[in-house]
Amino acid sequence: MPKVNANNINIHYEIRGQGTPILFLHGSGASWKMWEPQFEAFSSHYQMILPDYRGHGDTTKEFPNNKYDHHIIVEDIKCFLDVLGISKIHVVGVSQGGQLATLLAIKYPTYVDKLVVSNSYSEMPTIAASWVLSLSNFIFSLLPYHTIINIMMKFYKEEPYTQQILKKSFSIDKKMLLAMKKAPFPTHTDQLYRIQSPTLVMGGEGKVITGVDEGKGSRTIFKHIHNAKLALFKNAFDPLSTMRRDIFNEMIIDFLEDKPTKQYKDVAISSK
Repeated sequence: MPKVNANNINIHYEIRGQGTPILFLHGSGASWKMWEPQFEAFSSHYQMILPDYRGHGDTTKEFPNNKYDHHIIVEDIKCFLDVLGISKIHVVGVSQGGQLATLLAIKYPTYVDKLVVSNSYSEMPTIAASWVLSLSNFIFSLLPYHTIINIMMKFYKEEPYTQQILKKSFSIDKKMLLAMKKAPFPTHTDQLYRIQSPTLVMGGEGKVITGVDEGKGSRTIFKHIHNAKLALFKNAFDPLSTMRRDIFNEMIIDFLEDKPTKQYKDVAISSK
């Protein structure tokens, strides 16, 4: 369980495989263990760098002024790469990890070689989404933590493998969950034009169970990045890394290796 001190915190990370490095940024509430469905596909050809970012896993939990802040996490990640002596790397992020990866590519474009953003948003999709978030924050504040987890797992009642991976990778307590959900959304649509990296945007085609339009979020990111490719999956949503892991893995590897994108059933591909 290696750790490094970066940006005045201790960051835990794991390494899998050898070769060209890829930085994998997990989703909210999870840990490096979320990437288990990618281990076999990627570690045979790449070096997977798998950190727990601030607030998660075995990395430092504290935030300045006790306020969860996505931008501080981005600074942590940049300093983490500096400590490892990495000045340019492929970056793959899912859900909140996708937001962090995108913010990293905006602020530190020379650090990001190729960028993969899955199940992510550059702005709150709708006013209704803000209402849903506020309501869920209030409800969650009243419930025991195990009840909250059980409610979240009901979204995946037809996806037992996803349930298994998410349960294994959960790494935060109720206090951190509420702090994260109440944190200001890191809106950055107007900054996406700054991204210089070739980018693969992946997401569910339509609305997820909570009513949030994941497809709209993915299309917004795709629209505002100059060199981008978009893959929208029917009947799937966050996280595609588990729900459609085989296609997810193959599509990313082809993208990193500059291979033509294959056609898949129930996946709509768009390119610029």
